Amino acid sequence: MKIGKVISIRINKWLEETIKRISKEENQEQSTIIRELIKNGSIYHAIKGYAKGKYSIGKAANLANLPLSEFMDLVADLGITSKIDEEDVLQGYENLRKLMS
Repeated sequence: MKIGKVISIRINKWLEETIKRISKEENQEQSTIIRELIKNGSIYHAIKGYAKGKYSIGKAANLANLPLSEFMDLVADLGITSKIDEEDVLQGYENLRKLMS
């Protein structure tokens, strides 16, 4: 496992209790639970940004630290429709055609 940087934060009572509860339920160290919650929060942030049209699918996948195909599957599973319109598809096709020529 790669050793990361240690940071200190202040948390409120609710968050402290939530971390302790999940740690106990999952039988995992609190630090592991905190990292998992932050990871899930970043994925949620990326999904929310994509759904609102703030991020492209590629940018959102990058922010979520997920492969594009996995992110696409995730948003599809959540029922979030693609923000790609017909013009984007045609432009992508044209770019691909130029590359293949």
